Parts: sequence; C-alpha cells; structure tokens
Amino acid sequence: MQKIIIIAGNGLLPINIINSFISQKFDFFTLIISESGWDKKIQSYDHKFVKLGSILTELIKLKKCGFDKVVLAGGIKRPSLRNIKPDLNTLKIIPKFTKVLFKGGDNLLLKFVIEELEKNGIEVLNIKRIVPQLFLSDGFFSKKKFTSSVEIDIQKGKEILDNLSKYDVGQSIIMQQGDVVGIEALEGTDELINRCSSLFKDGNKPTLIKLMKKNQEVKADLPTIGPNTIKLCKKYSIGGIAYSADNTLFIDSKKVIKDINNNKMFLYGLK
Repeated sequence: MQKIIIIAGNGLLPINIINSFISQKFDFFTLIISESGWDKKIQSYDHKFVKLGSILTELIKLKKCGFDKVVLAGGIKRPSLRNIKPDLNTLKIIPKFTKVLFKGGDNLLLKFVIEELEKNGIEVLNIKRIVPQLFLSDGFFSKKKFTSSVEIDIQKGKEILDNLSKYDVGQSIIMQQGDVVGIEALEGTDELINRCSSLFKDGNKPTLIKLMKKNQEVKADLPTIGPNTIKLCKKYSIGGIAYSADNTLFIDSKKVIKDINNNKMFLYGLK
C-alpha cells in the first residue's frame, strides 16, 4: 500500500485529493501549512499543522514511518525570510533558499523545494498521475462556441503568456477585442478578474486565458479553475475561458461545466 504525505495549502484541491486517496485506499497523512488558509474539512483526517520553517523536519519524521512520497496540493503564500523561522534542518538549506527566493518567480522556488525533498529520499509525485479525473482534455466542454474574433484574442493571449514564461510571472491573461486588459501577477486569477472588471468594454465580451507556463514544474502549481472563478466570470460578464488541455486542474469539473453552460459561456482546452 502506498503511504503518501499531502502538503496542504489553501483552496479545495487538498480535500479533492484526500477524497481520491480514500477511494483508492491509499494510506496518507496531511501536513497543513499553518500560514495558509486551509479547508476545515481536512481536519477530519490524520493531520498535523506545521510551519514552513519546520516542514522538512516533519517530513523526515514521517519518512521513518514509511511515508516516502509526497504530493503538493493547494496554494501557499510566498514566504519572506523574516517569517520562515527555520529549525535546524531548514537552517542547512537557508543559504541556497535565499538565493532562489531573491531570483523571484514561483517556478524556480518550487523546483528548489522538490529537489531538496528528493535529496532527502522523498519522492514528489506528479499530481496528474494521482488524480487524472481532475483534468480536462482539449476542445470544447461547453455548448457555446467562440467567434473568429475571440479565437484571435485567445491566440494572441497564448502567445503573450508563452513569451512571458521565461520571466515566471502569472498564468492568466484577460483579452478583449484585441486588447490586453490585464495579466496575472502575484494576486492570482480571481483577483485579476476583480482588478480588471472596471476596464471591460461593451461589445464582444472579454476572455480569460489560463495556461501552464512553458517549462513549468508539473508537480506543483498547475493552473487551477474552480466554481469560484466561474462565479466571478459570470459576475463580470466574461464570455468564456481557454485553458491548457490536460495540464489544468479543475475543482469539481462537473459543476464547472454545468455553471459554464448555465451562464452561456464557453470552456475550451488548448493543446
């Protein structure tokens, strides 16, 4: 039987993974990052709250109990050095961690974390292999289709995001009528939508494009879409969403597709 550690951040993804592990009869233990906004349902299962500065020590303890695999699930606020408060195990990697942190970008940071875990004999699992049911393939998953002008917006948005990948910035862009309305920074997709809502124009509705970065670490921080994002798209009359096919996590995909169709939006997977 597989014994897997879930490192849980915020959002609904950790509880989705827990439900999947229960159905697959995996033995699991959850380390909840205390600095994140976790889902209270997680506390119904074996867990421990842990600070970022002591997480390596807890993982080493669990490894001695046979837990030699880990999955990273949910958002974690990018830490500042002042707030980490490292224990002895974490102190050993602080010099390297500092260099990576100052280079900026989430992808570099995640790659560093994964490399350090695997140096300690803890395999970081690819989330797509664990919960494949949370991913949607390419093409339309909506009754509504987009027009040729919206398709041009999507292709332009994709090109911009692809070119920005080397700078390791956000995964989302909002396009409308040939214009870039906004690009995601540290705030996340939902706050991007809120920030840009006052800039939307009459006529063809804006489009949200959410894509995996080129050369992105696929074991963590994949693009994620859930019911709350759809709710915001409805609120601000966004016409639809284009996403990275097979590389975007959908929290409750059945509800997402139902809400998309009820609100007459499109949902399209880009290869």
